[in-house]
Amino acid sequence: MSHTKILADLKQKKYAPVYLFDGEEPYFVDLLSDYISKNVLSEAEQEFNQSILYGQDVSPEEIVPIVKRYPMMAEYQVIIVREAQNWRNFEALESLVKNPVKTSILVINIKGKKLDGRSNFSKLIKKHGVYFNSPLLKDTMIPSWINSYCASRKIAIEPQAVALLSENIGTNLSNLINALEKLEILVPRGENITADSVSKHIGISKDFNIFELQKAIGLRNDYKSLFIANYYANNQKDHHVIMVASGLYRYFTKLITYHSLVKDTDKQSLAKAMGIHPYFMPDYQQAAHNYNSGHIVAILDILYDIDLKSKGVKATGSNSGELVKEMVSRILRA
Repeated sequence: MSHTKILADLKQKKYAPVYLFDGEEPYFVDLLSDYISKNVLSEAEQEFNQSILYGQDVSPEEIVPIVKRYPMMAEYQVIIVREAQNWRNFEALESLVKNPVKTSILVINIKGKKLDGRSNFSKLIKKHGVYFNSPLLKDTMIPSWINSYCASRKIAIEPQAVALLSENIGTNLSNLINALEKLEILVPRGENITADSVSKHIGISKDFNIFELQKAIGLRNDYKSLFIANYYANNQKDHHVIMVASGLYRYFTKLITYHSLVKDTDKQSLAKAMGIHPYFMPDYQQAAHNYNSGHIVAILDILYDIDLKSKGVKATGSNSGELVKEMVSRILRA
């Protein structure tokens, strides 16, 4: 079941006796659990009928009698167990799933991992309870996620701003939400969120971000590429070689996707497969003209070599800034 369907049911007060939310992306796990904790019971009812527990402090066996208690002057009692990823004996909870207590709502959170799908408890919770897995979003999914989030809140955002946020904040949804909420407050209602807005309010440089370096390299603009590389070398704290190499790796893997699909795929589908907004397709078309598949394979080897050097596997004595300049220079010569 999707998180949107679970939220829709909760808003209609369609409650299940047992919920289990797990996965590597904590944002949706917290979103669902927080909604239950704030909305099922009134503030007065919460005082006597809501328990927020942590897996490190309580065992599955100890949860059973808590769930079997009756609520006090309320229709339900709510028990939320956070950070239950180190629990081992989920079998102790099987009776609560097979024979649920209708006046209790039990919510279990598992962060950073997935419940063992082979276990009997896993099969029971999927059949009789509500189960939701929250996987990490891939880099290519972030732009569309930002667009969907903004559309749901009726926020107008330009493609350049989406690219700037996705390239610099990445897959951390909590950080993305914080940035978007800040922009929603600071950008006047009715105005578009632009790259300038992001630069001004979020503190991401529009002129020297990884997106601008990618574009300069894609155009084989040696002067601008090396100028940005030199800027990064002088600002190593904000532009460490590992971060820059990761950004360039994502860029060139998108170009590989372009080369492999361009002949048989329409523009819209190709942009989706690459994880970019169609607005940026001309930039990638130009870059694909400048870098064929052979060039890109060689560049990926360069990035791998730089990664090894940055981690000390190939000791050269070069610092992060020197490695950034070496990396960009080698890519332009590929």
